[in-house]
Formats: sequence, C-alpha cells, structure tokens
Amino acid sequence: MDIKKNIEQYGWHFISVFDPDGEKENFSYTVGFEETYKFPEIIIFGLNKDSAHGICTDIADDLAKSKTYPLNTKIADVIGGGYKVLFKEVLPEKFDGYLNGCLSYYKKPFRACVMFWPDKDGIFPFENGYKSNAQNEALQIV
Repeated sequence: MDIKKNIEQYGWHFISVFDPDGEKENFSYTVGFEETYKFPEIIIFGLNKDSAHGICTDIADDLAKSKTYPLNTKIADVIGGGYKVLFKEVLPEKFDGYLNGCLSYYKKPFRACVMFWPDKDGIFPFENGYKSNAQNEALQIV
C-alpha cells in the first residue's frame, strides 16, 4: 500500500478496515482529500468496501470539479436510491484507531468527517426510529 504514490497518481488513497472477529464495525476512509481537494478526509462505516470506494470515487470526482459538501446538512445525490447523506466532523482526539493511515501520512493536523447514510426509511442513526445496527461506532467519534 503506497499512500503517497496513489495520492500523486489519483489525488487520494482508499483504506478499508475489516475486523475478522466481528468485534468492531467495518469501515473505510480516504487519505488525500484534505491535501488534494481541501476537503476533510471521509470515513464511512457499515458499507462494504466496494460500495464505500464507489461513493468516495464519486465524491472525489465532484470535489475535483469544485463541488462542495457542507457539514451537518442533509445532501442529496451522493448515493443512489434517492437517499440523502450527512457529513459530521470527527473529533481529532478520536482519529487514533480509525484514521491511522491519515495520521501516518500527514504527520500534521488534518480534518476528517463521517459520512452518515440513512436506513431504508431515510432515517439517520442519530435520529429517533433508526432501524439498522450499522454506524453505531460512527456515533462515538463525532
């Protein structure tokens, strides 16, 4: 895994973390968004590697075209199915254990956010009535 090489070639790097013991929720994140696009790194919990990579690729393409994604605002047209997403800032003291690739690459302050996605009824994990077990760990780092 050559983070620097991928950032030079593609503008960013993708890391997916899988816990074979199932004790922690699987998650994926970007390295290079802050440097290349001046946008916080994105971490996504509860989606498979391919889905998360596809979403991050689409976001990178949009950021390269100067599209912006405000934090703490429900945003349409990021994922399919007519669902909205919401980006929330990750607290820097919570980076360790989740964004280790970013920490080793940057070696200086950077920003990161969780991309929250809704359940099939359009309800987010931080809203009453959420009907999924996914993204519980994400709530602990924002």
